[in-house]
Amino acid sequence: MRPDSVKRRSFVDDLLSLWPGLRYLSLGIWLVWAFLAYSGTIWLSDVEVDGANLSQMYIISTGSFALVSLLAPFFQRQVQTILSSRRYLMYVGLLTVLGSLAIVLAGPYYLAARWLFYIGDVFTGIGTAFIALKIGELYGELKPQKALVYAALSQLVIVVIYFTVIGSELYQPIPGGPSLAGILSLIILPLIAAFLVSAKPTAASHSEEESENNIDTEYYHEIKSLSAVFWKFLIAIFIFTIVSSVINGLIVSSSPPSTTLTGSSTLMLLRVLMSVLFLFFALRIFRLINFGKLYLLMMVLVAVLVAASTLLESMGVSFQIVIGFISNTFDFVVWCMLAFIVYQRRISSITVFGLGRGVFMVGSAIGWYLGAQLMPGLIDDNLTTIIYVVLAILIILCATLVFSERDFDNLVSPITEAELTLSDLTSEPYALSGDSAEESHNHARPFNQACTHIGQTARLSAREQDIFELLALGRGSENISKRLSISLNTARTHTHNIYTKLNVHSRQELIELVEDERKQQQENPDQ
Repeated sequence: MRPDSVKRRSFVDDLLSLWPGLRYLSLGIWLVWAFLAYSGTIWLSDVEVDGANLSQMYIISTGSFALVSLLAPFFQRQVQTILSSRRYLMYVGLLTVLGSLAIVLAGPYYLAARWLFYIGDVFTGIGTAFIALKIGELYGELKPQKALVYAALSQLVIVVIYFTVIGSELYQPIPGGPSLAGILSLIILPLIAAFLVSAKPTAASHSEEESENNIDTEYYHEIKSLSAVFWKFLIAIFIFTIVSSVINGLIVSSSPPSTTLTGSSTLMLLRVLMSVLFLFFALRIFRLINFGKLYLLMMVLVAVLVAASTLLESMGVSFQIVIGFISNTFDFVVWCMLAFIVYQRRISSITVFGLGRGVFMVGSAIGWYLGAQLMPGLIDDNLTTIIYVVLAILIILCATLVFSERDFDNLVSPITEAELTLSDLTSEPYALSGDSAEESHNHARPFNQACTHIGQTARLSAREQDIFELLALGRGSENISKRLSISLNTARTHTHNIYTKLNVHSRQELIELVEDERKQQQENPDQ
């Protein structure tokens, strides 16, 4: 082959070949952009006396984000086309850049154009929604333990970038306006995140293979097949984000930008503590992390704080810090749980993260609107107190009746994993074939027994049995054709026949069938 015919690799591809896990830190880059933008500390001018403009930007941007995310599961083929293309992902990054520039230029020291401000808000929401969906796809390929590690490392990335930007706010192109460091960070960070996630696709992407697995079915079948526990999980996310955002919106809208900046910086320092704790648990005692109890604790704490909000409002920034820290921890846990669900249930990441993050953003936008726009106009303090009590009762009911600690634990069945070390993070973290011998032994026997029993009952042929077991492991048609040395059309034909014999309509239904059989055999080992 001639040298000029060899496809040239990009700088990011070369960088990721040295450390494949670098792409997963794009989560931190996206989140720190969101934190800087939504806190307003780098784009507000010195004429701001409260958080009115910040509240409007937050509501419009998160609302646009939510709309894209919630629609994504119903347009999976189109969304997957965007997520699979480096060019399209870079366009998405550029859209976020244009939105960020529009927000800055719409300020009082530049064009003072309100319409441009609103357009910028919408652009940032749409652009970051696609970036978040792509990052969710990457995290859905990771084993739960590694997803937790990279999510925790991303928190450290947030802290480092945040204080670098804040500490560099020395030069302002126009005195009184946003700093040059702030403007550059709004522009550069989305591009870096889009560039990292748009690098060479991973070989085992579940979501890319999802369209191949849904033979003779539409994507809404997958959405319909989601368990009731998952829908209750979304309700819990919605209620929690509404309540926490009501408090945050109320505090920020009535506080000067300097107070918001103080609270934001303190929250960043607390992120370091949160990250270190989760890293320790992930690397040493992963099995002891009980997300169910952590979820219940956060719910109870928020309920208590909301019920006592009338008394605690006098604490000012301290109250904001406490609520903000709990919200950040909840956001971290929710992200990890969504990644766990994609990995273990083999559901499309677009479905899981689209619905999960979409509901999160809808709750945030509604809660912020209530807290920043509606509640400050309530003259009667007694009415405000009643609203706080109602919100507290709502979140307690959610934690005990709608989505309890047991539901949280049942949402993701335990996975036995070998202990992860730091050296593992420099290797390919997403290859399913890289499981340890101990892990393979723990999974192989009950899994094979369940598949064998189902195959015998459905009278699958030997070849269909082989393909059935690979489908239950989350493999796609292209992967199966390579493993079994058969054509892609043959693999798809066998998959269609297997779906028909098992009376299932999607890969998720097939996996749940195997999981139910495995649990039944464990509960009745003598049968």
